[in-house]
Amino acid sequence: MRVIALANQKGGCGKTTCATNLAAALATRNNKVLLIDNDPQGHATLAYGFRERDFSLSTYDLYLTSDILVEDAFLEVDRNLHLVPAGIELSAVEQELAREKDKERRLRNNLRRSAMPYDYVLIDCPPSVGLLTFNALLASGEVLIPVDPSYSSLQAVRKMRETLAVLREKSGHDLVPHVVMSDFDTRPLFVRRIMAELDEEFGLELLDTIVHHTVRFREAAGLGQSVIRYDAESRGALDFRDLAREISGQEVDLEVSDLGRWETLLHGPRVVTDGLLFEADFPGAKRVAVTGDFCSWSASGLPMSRRTDGVWECRLQLGSGQHQYRYIVDGTWLPDPSNAQTVPNEFGGANSVVVVA
Repeated sequence: MRVIALANQKGGCGKTTCATNLAAALATRNNKVLLIDNDPQGHATLAYGFRERDFSLSTYDLYLTSDILVEDAFLEVDRNLHLVPAGIELSAVEQELAREKDKERRLRNNLRRSAMPYDYVLIDCPPSVGLLTFNALLASGEVLIPVDPSYSSLQAVRKMRETLAVLREKSGHDLVPHVVMSDFDTRPLFVRRIMAELDEEFGLELLDTIVHHTVRFREAAGLGQSVIRYDAESRGALDFRDLAREISGQEVDLEVSDLGRWETLLHGPRVVTDGLLFEADFPGAKRVAVTGDFCSWSASGLPMSRRTDGVWECRLQLGSGQHQYRYIVDGTWLPDPSNAQTVPNEFGGANSVVVVA
C-alpha cells in the first residue's frame, strides 16, 4: 500500500483536481483506492457530488473519535474507489487538539488501526502548512506537489521542500517528493520559462506527465464526477491516465542491459576484508550518504564516495546482528534498490536490512 499526500501551501494550484482525478485514474487500472479529504473546504467531497447532508461521519471523526475508523466513515464513489469525506467541522481539529500529546500523528495512528485493503491512499491537504497537513505528511510515504504556471507556485514548492526537511530533521520522517505540472497551457513563453526552471531545479523530482489546462475539469466537478467518467477521451482524462501510469510505473523494476555490472549490486552490502561494503548505483546524484540505526539515523548520514564507474561506496565496521539502513540521495531518503531484504518502518515505507554474522 502506498500512501501519498497531495500538498502545496499555495491555493489554486490544482491539488484537489489532481487528487480526485488521479484517484479515479488509479481505480480504473484495477487498483483499490482510498481518497481522504483532509481539507475543511471539502472540495474533494464536493467534486465527487457529495454534500454534508449525505454523510454523518467524516475525516473529523478520524482525528477526534478513537473508535471511528476508515471502514466506518468511507463513502463508495465508484468501483475500487472510496472517499472519506470532509466538511467545515474539520477546521475545528487544530483548536480541539491544541493541548493533546502526539497531535501530529492522529491520522497516521487511525490509519494503522483501520482495515486498509487498498493499493493506494491519497490524502488531499488544505492550502496551508498546519496541523492537518503535518498529519497527512506524517501518515504518508510520498508527497505529490502540484504546481501551476506561476512564480508564486514555484516559490511554494521551495517552501514545501523546506517543510519536508524540517520533518526529516525533527521527526526522522522522510517522504519521496514528486512535483507535477498542473493546469498548464504550454504555449505562452513565460510558461515555457517556468517549465525550464522546474526542470532545472527539481529535475529528479519532476514527473514527466503534464496536466494541461482544460475547462473539462470544472465541468466534471460541477456534475460531481471525475473527468474520466465525464469525458473519457478528453485531454484531461488522457493526462490523468498518463499520470496514473507514471505513478504506478515507479513500482516496477527497471530492465538493465549491462547485467555483468549489476551482478555485484544485487544483494546489498557485502563483507570485504576491511569491513562491510555499501554500494549504491545513483550515477546522476551529486551527493549520496548512508544512514541507519548504526548512526542513530543521522539526518546527514555517513558520506559515500563516487567511483569512476559511477557507483557510490562506503565501508563501515558494524557489530554483529541485524542493521536497518537507507540511502540519502541529494536529500531524498530511499531504501536500497539492490537489496530485496526490507522491513516496514513506522512511516509507511521500508528500511533495508543487512545482517552481520
